Amino acid sequence: MAILEAAAGKIGEAVAQHAAKSWLERRRKSRDRTASLASLAAQELSSRRHRDRLDHLIAGIGHQVGDQLEPLLTAKFGSLPAGEVSAAMDAVVDALDELDLSDEALLAADADPELLARRVRATLARDAGLSEQATRLYEIALDQACRYLVQVIRHLPAFQPRVLAEVLGRASQQTALLEDVLSRLPRTSLHAPTGTDTDEEFRDEYLRYVGNTLDRLELLGLTMRHRPKLALSVAYLSLSVTDQDRRGSRSEFDRWFGADVDHGHGSLRVEAAIGNADRTLVRGEAGSGKTTLLDWLAVTAAREAFTDRLASWNGLVPLVVRLRRYADSPLPRPEQFLDHAAGWLAGLMPTGWVHRVLRAGQGLVLVDGVDEVPAGKRRLVRDWLRELVTAFPRARVVVTSRPAAADQRWLHDEGFGSVLLERMSPADVRVFLQRWHEAARDAESLPCAPEDLPVAERRLLRQLDNRPHLRALAASPLLCAMLCALNLGRTSELPQSRMELYQAALTMLLDLRDAERQIAGMLSGIEKTVLLRDLAWRLIQAGRSELPLDRAISFVSLKLASMPTVDSSPEVVLAHLLERSGVLREPVAGRVDFVHRTFQEYLAASEATEQEHIETLARNAHLDTWRETVVMACGHGKRSQTRALLTAILDRADAEPRRARRLRLLAAACLETVTDVDAEVHQRIDQVTRDHLVPPRSVKETRSLASIGHRLLRYLPETLDGLSEAAAAATTRAVALTGGADAIPRLARYAQDPNPAVQREVAQAWEYFDPERYAQEVLADAPLHDGYLRVTAARLLKHLVLLRNLSWTSVYLRGATPDRFAVLRGVPHLKQLVQDDVTGEVDLSTLAEHSGLEQLFIDGSHSYLNLRSLERLPALRALELGALTELDALERLEGLDYLAVQLPDRETTLAPLRQLPALRTLCLKWDTAPEVVDGIRNHLPDLTALWLQGSSAHTLDAVAGLENLRTLKLRTRTSSPIDLRPLRGKTLDLELPSSGVYTGVDELGPRVKISYRD
Repeated sequence: MAILEAAAGKIGEAVAQHAAKSWLERRRKSRDRTASLASLAAQELSSRRHRDRLDHLIAGIGHQVGDQLEPLLTAKFGSLPAGEVSAAMDAVVDALDELDLSDEALLAADADPELLARRVRATLARDAGLSEQATRLYEIALDQACRYLVQVIRHLPAFQPRVLAEVLGRASQQTALLEDVLSRLPRTSLHAPTGTDTDEEFRDEYLRYVGNTLDRLELLGLTMRHRPKLALSVAYLSLSVTDQDRRGSRSEFDRWFGADVDHGHGSLRVEAAIGNADRTLVRGEAGSGKTTLLDWLAVTAAREAFTDRLASWNGLVPLVVRLRRYADSPLPRPEQFLDHAAGWLAGLMPTGWVHRVLRAGQGLVLVDGVDEVPAGKRRLVRDWLRELVTAFPRARVVVTSRPAAADQRWLHDEGFGSVLLERMSPADVRVFLQRWHEAARDAESLPCAPEDLPVAERRLLRQLDNRPHLRALAASPLLCAMLCALNLGRTSELPQSRMELYQAALTMLLDLRDAERQIAGMLSGIEKTVLLRDLAWRLIQAGRSELPLDRAISFVSLKLASMPTVDSSPEVVLAHLLERSGVLREPVAGRVDFVHRTFQEYLAASEATEQEHIETLARNAHLDTWRETVVMACGHGKRSQTRALLTAILDRADAEPRRARRLRLLAAACLETVTDVDAEVHQRIDQVTRDHLVPPRSVKETRSLASIGHRLLRYLPETLDGLSEAAAAATTRAVALTGGADAIPRLARYAQDPNPAVQREVAQAWEYFDPERYAQEVLADAPLHDGYLRVTAARLLKHLVLLRNLSWTSVYLRGATPDRFAVLRGVPHLKQLVQDDVTGEVDLSTLAEHSGLEQLFIDGSHSYLNLRSLERLPALRALELGALTELDALERLEGLDYLAVQLPDRETTLAPLRQLPALRTLCLKWDTAPEVVDGIRNHLPDLTALWLQGSSAHTLDAVAGLENLRTLKLRTRTSSPIDLRPLRGKTLDLELPSSGVYTGVDELGPRVKISYRD
């Protein structure tokens, strides 16, 4: 901006004049502040040549100061009107004229530019005529001018009249010295009061620390001392989510341009879901992997290792906030974000560093555990998040919570999308088991020989294949880890229920491992359990998940007063529990929590029944933080306790209509853990379930019903007759969620309903049952929806031949290896193939047998063999590939009407695409060179839809010449403004990122319809 460049030069000139005047006056005993620089120079320098050299030195200083100041002002005040800039700069020059630059004055400020600037602002009244922005410009420019002035005066040599000529003779050296000094001055501001010189150095150190400290995945179920830690970056298992805000839409491909390129359901991998938005609320049940997800995001961001849908997140700085740490203290301010995740580095952090990171749009704020703060404080959490995104609108934010603590619209008004973590599929479980057992090889101590680990893995897989109830447990990452650990030390059957599994895991952690290794302990297993139960109950009562170490010691001290067999001090006892129990831990110095909240809830439930706290349980039954404790208390309790608790919950449901459904669902869920209950109470719950809870009216209700477990099947109808479309689909999903073999006959009957929503649910459930039996009994004669079926697991593909009504197969696979196409051999009616996270070379020639393939999407690979073989796919009309350097191999795909491709080489030409007469939709993916975009107008004049990602979105001049263009979508993360004026007068649907900055919006005209997307 020319006005700011001139303004910076004006201030530079003023600084140089004042510095030179101060320099020449230093030897004078009496100073005349009215004397001009010229008169002072004339008094000291008789030679015209010397005075010219002085002028040259002063001019050089002025240019140096101006050059240093101009970028700072332009970055902050580039949009300020010229008149306001001039007024602010005039005020700065006037202020400098009033400065007292005597030695005494400089010494009084200790030659500190910060103190000098404060003194100047304190003594000079602010010009009342300046606007708020102009005043801010005045303050920043004056502060920086004071800094430059002090540094210039400091580095000019002491004045000696007899050698002045010699000094001026070395003016070029003096100028170079000052240039170096000024270039190293911190460019301070409100957001960088001490400068930014060390920002990059600290950023590198912080990212290294986060990448190392969080890159570990503890294998729960093995003892604390010898629990192996697997590198999270290696072991991370991507899970699926349901994008509830867009449920019913076809897919992310469909959302690109409305093209009919996918008929899939709303399930997608979590990385793709959060990569679609800047703010996401991730909801998931206990043990579903929420914290692991955030840790993986932090580690991957720290190492700039994101790929595919999250590739644009590389360069972000992860800031992890564990809400459990603030259950009893104020929520953190930005400067406190490092206190827990990187407390050892917090003292080194440059002042204002986190604010600058967030303000620049470089922050990735990872907020874990809304459910782990008391219910009464969650409104404060939401307010805190609102303030965070208001203050730093360009920051990416991911928040996690259990569903009961935050529904999908909890942060909707703050601009957050919502996704729900789904249970692990059988394919996910198999990968989990493989990685767990690979990691266990590194353990220092195992209950079996390391060479027996493969045998143990196969034994566990057999049990999962044969026992549906065990498969239901394994769908949770937490419980799957426990099954792995228990299986290592057992050759007999594994526990069948949750309660048995938790008890077996605790017994193993508290007792058996130390006993087997002949390690003597100061506490017996019973004594450990008593102490842990007491701590767990206190935490549940307080609505917290952790507590300070000193408070934990005081609680242990209180409990030890009633334990005469324990003689050790509370400090020693607590240290022993932290070291040896495997259940309690110290995640950061001075804080104590349970290794997983599920153990806390299980032990608290045990304590509640031991101490007869039934009324307390019933009184708090409506709170989500108490739900699991209540359910497991029914499993721990005596018959009389269970009767009293369930009766109290049902009575509350009758008396409190607003909470009735939640309380009735809770009562029904409690039957999962109950082993003995009065017939009257059981019948009452049965009747409540039939009258009020089933059949479900929506998928949302289905998820809440899933908590009832496999018994839900007895309440659901034999057929779908008389149900609405939504209720029929929800009922089908509810049956599928029971997961047992006895659900297959029911689903076979449901599968005859032609309702498209029912057909979709029946197809999705296939992955959770025996593939061959399900194909034979459920899908073989199902009408499907227009003959369409989407398959997301490779192990199902060979059974597609059994489906008699199949005519349109869509295959979606992830993490494909180069030979993954081999699994497609013989797949009937393959019309669509989607492969994400592909690595290595991909040989496309193996697709030749699928001559009916219409849509091919390969994401991740940048190396393709036999591209020309695509010419043998005459039906192909939609194609997505990774990076290509030339497009010649595509020039004969005459039926292609949709192409998505990455073209990073600026020498790549779009000319070969002129040979594609049907091409109407083009997506230029991330990292496509802007030079490539320039060729669109010449080579693809008939495009009707265009999507530009990354830097290519900033090149719209070429787009203006596309006369037929009707849809334009831009995706960019940069803060640089996008000039929309080239689109003036067009008839266009324009989709823009909501976080972007745009110019020319008001000039587009009425025929450009703008929509914004997060």
